[in-house]
Amino acid sequence: MDKYLRDYAERGTAAIADIPAGEPWRQVVVIPVCNESAGILRPLPEGPGRSLMVLVVNETEAASRKVALANRDFSTEVHRRFRQCWQSAADFGLTLFNDPASPRDVLLVDRFSDGSRFPPGGGVGHARKTGADLAAFLISQQRVSSPWIHCSDADVRLPQRYFSCSAAIGNRTAQNTAALVYPFRHVVARDDPHVATPEGEQQKIIQVTRLYEYSLRYYVAGLNYARSPYAFHTIGSTMAINALHYAKVRGFPRRQAGEDFYLLNKLAKVGSVRQLEVETECEPIDIAARLSDRVPFGTGAATGKLMQLEDPAREFLLYHPSVFDLLGSWIGSLPAFWQERSDDPGAVLPKKDLPLLIGGLEQAGVADALQHALRQSSDASQFMRQMHTWFDAFRTLKLIHHLRDHFLPSISFQALMTEYRPDHLMGHESSLPPLQDSLRNLQW
Repeated sequence: MDKYLRDYAERGTAAIADIPAGEPWRQVVVIPVCNESAGILRPLPEGPGRSLMVLVVNETEAASRKVALANRDFSTEVHRRFRQCWQSAADFGLTLFNDPASPRDVLLVDRFSDGSRFPPGGGVGHARKTGADLAAFLISQQRVSSPWIHCSDADVRLPQRYFSCSAAIGNRTAQNTAALVYPFRHVVARDDPHVATPEGEQQKIIQVTRLYEYSLRYYVAGLNYARSPYAFHTIGSTMAINALHYAKVRGFPRRQAGEDFYLLNKLAKVGSVRQLEVETECEPIDIAARLSDRVPFGTGAATGKLMQLEDPAREFLLYHPSVFDLLGSWIGSLPAFWQERSDDPGAVLPKKDLPLLIGGLEQAGVADALQHALRQSSDASQFMRQMHTWFDAFRTLKLIHHLRDHFLPSISFQALMTEYRPDHLMGHESSLPPLQDSLRNLQW
């Protein structure tokens, strides 16, 4: 942690040390803010003790006037609504506020003023890293007692038991758990002034967003079916990260999008990523269905593209279910490579699957990976750990894309539901909606 904060944390992180000593916060949540309304300033869920809400208000040097004005209006509202109790030197851009109406404090991080903006190419990844670095510093100094850096977004409503889910993780489990992934659902955006759309169009937005959500759940269900250790959702607003593991992997990548995928991919190699299930003490977070151009890809951008389709059920494509059978064949064959001490896929993989898998695996460098793992491992568990570290979430996706592009083209949502009915996958994702409901909701 000390090495990370010294060598890799964002500039000005250590300035947070100057906050006057007081009762530690019990938990911290980090939210990037760009072109958002003050509606996100609603109180946080109740938790034991006071919470700290870190708001990273950000824009790049190329931001439009509209974005710049919205960010300034947001900052003005924070100053108007809360009571300022500390401010860093001007060039660090940190201001702490007390909320007299709820048990929380608000840390405003200025990355929108002259000299503080992100460089071209900066974006949500840079904003998340800025806020998470501050949270990690406070946790390392025991100014926040929970080890979890909770990550959220402006379009999210957190359930009342949100902090209880992470607080319930025992100390021993928490030490070995790199991240928690909360259950989620997309809902109609009702109080966002940025969503000034007619009711009929808003209904279309929620329908296509749920179609996109279905594709996310379908993908994770397929990975679960194939017994991939990377079968978890990678949505930035659903994560809580263990601060020590966060430091081990050197924090969020400064990407315009996909920072959640790449961070969780690294975290899964140094600890477990625990996908939380909906239960009495763990409710799903609500993500507002809305169009968004804040990032180049993701739910908001995908929803915009789906809105342009005349018939989303027939035009929106999902992976062919057989790609997950082939993925499972490869992953399921890994123990045999150790048993036979072989680095030859042709000698181990099932003959019927070999012609489809071999090209993608060879492109990924499977022979070198197998040779290295066999040479470095003293037992089967170490071999499996080495291979799963190599064949990570990124290489898993690359293999699936190879199968899609060369052998098993993607199919429409309607074809998946009516012709293939992949019940063997559906049982691996408890949140997948019933088939007929999915089709009926997409007909407008």
